[in-house]
Amino acid sequence: MKLTKKRGIVALVVLALAAAWAGISHATNTPPFKKPRGTIEAAGLCPSFGESQEAADILNRILPYAPSYRISREEGERRSTDPRDIYHSSRCFIRGDGRLLTVRTEMQGGPTEKGWEKEVLDMVSAGSAEPFDAGRWAFTTSTPKVAAVYSACLPYSDAGLSTSVQLRDPVPADRLDDLRRLAEIAAGQAHEAARCTLPADTPRK
Repeated sequence: MKLTKKRGIVALVVLALAAAWAGISHATNTPPFKKPRGTIEAAGLCPSFGESQEAADILNRILPYAPSYRISREEGERRSTDPRDIYHSSRCFIRGDGRLLTVRTEMQGGPTEKGWEKEVLDMVSAGSAEPFDAGRWAFTTSTPKVAAVYSACLPYSDAGLSTSVQLRDPVPADRLDDLRRLAEIAAGQAHEAARCTLPADTPRK
């Protein structure tokens, strides 16, 4: 009788532990209850990426895991049709477990390459820059978690567009080209949205 009672108590303890483990696993999203990774669709992207399937595919590769992703409404102000207007800005966030990615564009009046580079690095609190070929100038940070492109836009004040894509987490080395390409796509969209009249790679005078 005592042995049967002990076995019953052991069984109850085991069941209680299993239930507790299952509850914790479900609450913390760990196996075997881990939810499937969310998916970003091209049609749901903010205007900074247009409806680019390539951009959606890259985001699905480089964003940290989250069971779902939320893309904010784009903030900012598009350049008007006035040819003398040299103001244009946009900003968009992708969230999952916190803010995972920020894409920003702002029109600037003729900075030097080093001046622009320093301004972006200070804004994103990033380390040293490694250049790559896009627009007039472009770089990624040494982390890397930021890719930025400066595109020529208008002859007035030699105005151009500074576009940066910032990830919360560093990307693996084999995904660096993905991050660069994402910044190129965003810079191309900005160049179109701002009604630029100069080719993006026009040299500085």
